[in-house]
Amino acid sequence: MPSKRGIALLGARAVAGLVGLGVVVASVGAATLVTWPTVEKGPSSIIVSPTPSEQQRVCPGPLLVLAEDSSQAQAASSVGSAAAVFGAHAASGEPGWIEPEVTAIAAPDNANPESFGAPQLLRVPTPPGSGAAPLVTGSQSQIAGGESLGGLAVAGCGEAAGDSWLVGGSTDIGRTSLVLLSNPTTVVATVDLAVFGETGQVDAPGSTGILVQPGTQRVVSLAGLAPNLRSPVVHVQSKGGQVAATLQQSIVRGLEPGGVDLLGPSNGPAEALAIAGVIVSNAAGSDAPDEVGGLSDDVTSVRVLVPGTVAATVQVGVTGATGQAAGASVQVDIQPGVATEVPLTGLVPGTYSLELTASEPIVAAAQSSAAGSAGRDFAWFASSDALADEFLVAAADGPSPQLNLVNMGTVDATYTATPDNGTSSTVAVPAGGSATMPLEQSQRYLVSGGTSTVASVAYAGDGLLAAFPLSQAGPLAAPIRVYPR
Repeated sequence: MPSKRGIALLGARAVAGLVGLGVVVASVGAATLVTWPTVEKGPSSIIVSPTPSEQQRVCPGPLLVLAEDSSQAQAASSVGSAAAVFGAHAASGEPGWIEPEVTAIAAPDNANPESFGAPQLLRVPTPPGSGAAPLVTGSQSQIAGGESLGGLAVAGCGEAAGDSWLVGGSTDIGRTSLVLLSNPTTVVATVDLAVFGETGQVDAPGSTGILVQPGTQRVVSLAGLAPNLRSPVVHVQSKGGQVAATLQQSIVRGLEPGGVDLLGPSNGPAEALAIAGVIVSNAAGSDAPDEVGGLSDDVTSVRVLVPGTVAATVQVGVTGATGQAAGASVQVDIQPGVATEVPLTGLVPGTYSLELTASEPIVAAAQSSAAGSAGRDFAWFASSDALADEFLVAAADGPSPQLNLVNMGTVDATYTATPDNGTSSTVAVPAGGSATMPLEQSQRYLVSGGTSTVASVAYAGDGLLAAFPLSQAGPLAAPIRVYPR
């Protein structure tokens, strides 16, 4: 038999074993209850900000007329030369004006580009070490005085895009509209034109698959696609290369030219649009009666299209040069796909801004006219987006150029226009208000002071009228996250 001492030792060992086992069990149980610290490491990555690409703008070139030879009715020829002014400026905080590189764009649809010039391409590379793209501006002007063209046509040099809206023109009797498609890229652009009119979208054979070769401009007669339209709106879409789209409209009244204009793309579609600097001339027939099938060319009006499939209620507010309401706003219901003219009658001579709000996205542009000893003229005033910061203005030759400003911000702003040589000028514009500033011909300006500004440049003379909007540059490539392997 084991001794008492052996029995005690065996019992102690058993108890110790049970205690150890309990500690292990307790430890394992505690491990399931206690949150242990973890170490996580995501994949290595870095943020890369692409270098801003070269900035490009396209000027549409001299005015065109269609051939009088009936066998070549769609052939175009340039008439006269356009005067132009260009400029570029380093991004905010980087002083210095830059001279753009200017090259010609081939115009195979123009019978004589060598005689009067061609469309022009402005190219401005980003300066080395700069993290932001430079500001670029350019505009052209031309006064026509021929048998079929008469009046002032001014256009801003625009940016190529894959989607744009041309709100204006007419293919009715005595009206000619040409769509100018300029491809500044190195890739062939395949362009589709969707044409809307006063009765809806038009079935226009030949309006799709238009090839625009790199570095060239194509000219498309709108009447060849959709004749007898009083109120066309053209939706331009391109695949492959992008195009800068411009619409040239001219009017012949009887045997006399009745005006000419170059119209760039309008902003939108959007539920809120703004149009700056609509000039109503003291010689314009702003209360002229309707013509058969639509408004008279003399009626100051705004053309509106609802591109979608749902009807929209559109309200048009009109304010004067100081931002005060100019009469009651106009409200109208517009059917989808139908280009509609909204008359703005009863306005006294002056400069106005328009604000359009709609229950559905819309596109819009306004039209006004002038008459004088030099004859009759008209101008389209396209809607434009708000400029978020400082911007450039180029004022080509023309009578009494003026900068039209609408302060869309929530605080008052003092705008300063600084020419590349000369004295700066300033103007204070309250929140929601508007103002005008006189400009010098053939001059370029850096304008600062606003944070949300709708702006345009307009010209008005004896029987002459023209305008072009100032638009925000297209977005640059956003920073991207790169994961090294």
